[in-house]
Amino acid sequence: MQAGATSQESSIRLADGRMLAYAEYGDPDGAPVLGCHGSPSSRLERHVEDAEDYRRWGVRLLVPDRPGFGRSDPQPGRRVMDWPDDVRQLLDSLGIGRFAALSLSGGAAYALACAHVFGERVHAVGILGGAPPPDVPWPWPRWVPERVRAAAHRPAQLASVLRPVFAPIALRPAMIPRYLQVRLNAADRRVIGRPAVRRILADTFAEGLRNGPAALAEDRALLFRPWGFPLSAIGQRVHIWHGTQDWQVPVVLGQVLSTMLPDSAGHWLAGEGHFLVFDHAEEIYRTLLA
Repeated sequence: MQAGATSQESSIRLADGRMLAYAEYGDPDGAPVLGCHGSPSSRLERHVEDAEDYRRWGVRLLVPDRPGFGRSDPQPGRRVMDWPDDVRQLLDSLGIGRFAALSLSGGAAYALACAHVFGERVHAVGILGGAPPPDVPWPWPRWVPERVRAAAHRPAQLASVLRPVFAPIALRPAMIPRYLQVRLNAADRRVIGRPAVRRILADTFAEGLRNGPAALAEDRALLFRPWGFPLSAIGQRVHIWHGTQDWQVPVVLGQVLSTMLPDSAGHWLAGEGHFLVFDHAEEIYRTLLA
């Protein structure tokens, strides 16, 4: 492993020959937490400005790049339900047994898929600003083009539609935080306005899109088709943290997701936005690992 200023990074060769890259943060002997990064994002995604917080809290955070993001090889024709097998190979190679899963935004489907597949090996799940599967009608914003809505449940077609949509941000991904500062609510503008947070987001977005927009288009398309498992079968407690002023993923979507889960705890943070985790990380990790 190559030690960096904030993380240790490495990779493994999966059974099918693909490379899976990942980063570790915190205490190597701490409580393992699988980080399911957002979309776009990468293994560089963390939820604290000072990565030493993880060590102080006794947390071992592992964040793998999903296929096509960062330094992980693509997986043509992949599904949400393919992800747990990649995770199993990674955790087994590291000798990790039980773990918690924590996702940000578009990573929710992957954290919940791991909960479904691994059963008791996942002792808790945390969802930060996540949305439900398309088992219920989505309240589409007016700005979403009709061609995107029409293709939403045909992932191959939707991915081809989305690729040119995401192409401009893939050219200058480090500028995404500045764009979000303009587009999102006051709470998110305040959080992203902090230099350390803006740097973390710029780095993880740039790394996630290092291979262009294809992985992002595929990832988003998969979220609009059935995920391949019933949420009603998830037995773990799922904690959902969602800001009531989240303009990226409206809080109503988090509330719908909560009602679809057998055992969920909704934490609806008044006035907070999509990146609330940077102000509440310690309490979130403490709750997740209790």
